[in-house]
Amino acid sequence: MNQIPCLDKGYVAKISSHNDGIKLLDIANEFLNPAQRSDKLFVISSLTLIVKCPLFCQLNLSQFGFDIINTKPLEKLEAYIPHPGEISGNDLEVSREMSENMRRTTEALFMNPIAYQADGCDRFISQVIIPVNTYTTVIVHGSYNQWQKYMAQQNLPSPLEAYRLAVKQIVDVEWEHGTTKRLKEQDSK
Repeated sequence: MNQIPCLDKGYVAKISSHNDGIKLLDIANEFLNPAQRSDKLFVISSLTLIVKCPLFCQLNLSQFGFDIINTKPLEKLEAYIPHPGEISGNDLEVSREMSENMRRTTEALFMNPIAYQADGCDRFISQVIIPVNTYTTVIVHGSYNQWQKYMAQQNLPSPLEAYRLAVKQIVDVEWEHGTTKRLKEQDSK
């Protein structure tokens, strides 16, 4: 799979698509007359991605009604730690200190679930305090229309925007590169 890198350790990659742009053109040309063809044809399209992202990105994805499947846990806990430039503080040195503090705090929070499990705590219960910057890998499936709503988000914080742009790259390759335009051009003939 071609992975589009996101943030420091994440990525987005296509698993599969159903009825991509080329297939939609074939369907429209073979089975529909121009009066029937429209953007409604996209309702029979879908996309499945694998996404390695911090939990806060998974929470954002969950707002759009996607089918989300958690994959097996990562062997080692990883977390997104923003670099000083992403923190956008007024002073670079203060931003560095904040980034370092976030790293230390995350490491401390990672130690708790491990210690709880070593003391016999249930694995699920031990992880209820896991930080939202912890990476997870999920399989995300949705219709073309759901992905369009996800991509229509505006004014996102930069970490969420990185994932939105990665998804957009995949959707553009699968459908947008002229599919809608070609359908409309063919309809006008």
